[in-house]
Amino acid sequence: MEMKKLVDKYFDEIKIESAEFIPYDEAKSDAAYLLLNIPIKMLKDYLKLKSQNRKLPDGVEFWRETGLGKRLLNSDKYYGQGKELFLSDILDYLEDDIQVDYQDLFSSGKIRFAVIEIPELYNDEDF
Repeated sequence: MEMKKLVDKYFDEIKIESAEFIPYDEAKSDAAYLLLNIPIKMLKDYLKLKSQNRKLPDGVEFWRETGLGKRLLNSDKYYGQGKELFLSDILDYLEDDIQVDYQDLFSSGKIRFAVIEIPELYNDEDF
């Protein structure tokens, strides 16, 4: 199975829980934040595809290699909710420096996948 097929297989099961800009300590701007619910089976299939023997994949690597940001941008997951443009703004910021965190949802068969932009920080010269 290749990455595109992996994403195609599970994409309809991925849920956008939250997309927003949040305050980030000592940053010049708020940080883009996206919270997804992703099937655990997708993560396990990704690990098999990459021949990795880990509990969970490296989140940043998973985000980039699966192209989930681009796929979400071109999908209708928010269609009709008035959030399409907002989501595209969030996803634009999640292309470069990001960090990813997993949060267990217990018994749901899914895991929370939080992607947050690492924004530019203030330095002493800015004051």
